[in-house]
Amino acid sequence: MKKLTTILSASAILATGSAFAQDSLPIDGNIGVTSNYVFRGVSQTGNDAAVQGGLDFADESGIYVGTWVSNVNFAGGTELDVYGGFAGEAGDLGYDVGVIGYLYPAADEDANFAEVYLNLAYDAFGAGVAYTFVSEIDDGYFSDGDVAFFVSGGFDLAENFSVGLTVGYYIFDFSSDGDYVWGQLDLGKSTDFGDFTFSVTLADESDVAADDPLFFVSWGIGF
Repeated sequence: MKKLTTILSASAILATGSAFAQDSLPIDGNIGVTSNYVFRGVSQTGNDAAVQGGLDFADESGIYVGTWVSNVNFAGGTELDVYGGFAGEAGDLGYDVGVIGYLYPAADEDANFAEVYLNLAYDAFGAGVAYTFVSEIDDGYFSDGDVAFFVSGGFDLAENFSVGLTVGYYIFDFSSDGDYVWGQLDLGKSTDFGDFTFSVTLADESDVAADDPLFFVSWGIGF
């Protein structure tokens, strides 16, 4: 399940046309490492490190597609996300609507599922919702009918530092015992050698999430 460093990032809405240069392809790549791959307040690596990367293609019309991969500690050890959508602006409001599939190609059991999502951004604030509309999991968490919400805010500080806060709520169709609230605070630093982020996240205890805070550091760079 993808961390929100690209299209599902709490405050990131794709800017239409920004990736274009007349003599270059509109393809962006990213690579990164993290001490703990955390998605919606829950570790996907058993609190171990992850190596991640992806490719994105964005058309000047606002249409985009992309893919992203990371190691995980379940479902065969590999997560592959594929996504596509449309992003743009209506006045001062940014929007991003699309579909993302969470695929686990090495899994021995049914694990793949997909969401449709809508993200909005206004000034330094964001909000979004994701709905699981199809899933191979027929009787369990991450089946079709799950809904995840978030609200966020982010601000630039001095010396290329930034701070962001995200609060979300995950509702599972399978059982309300899994529902939980989560929050994450990020402190970032942009450099010529990539972006460094220190994060702390906390989720309500449920069948899916534990209530212990998670601290982790990440590095990523685009190319």
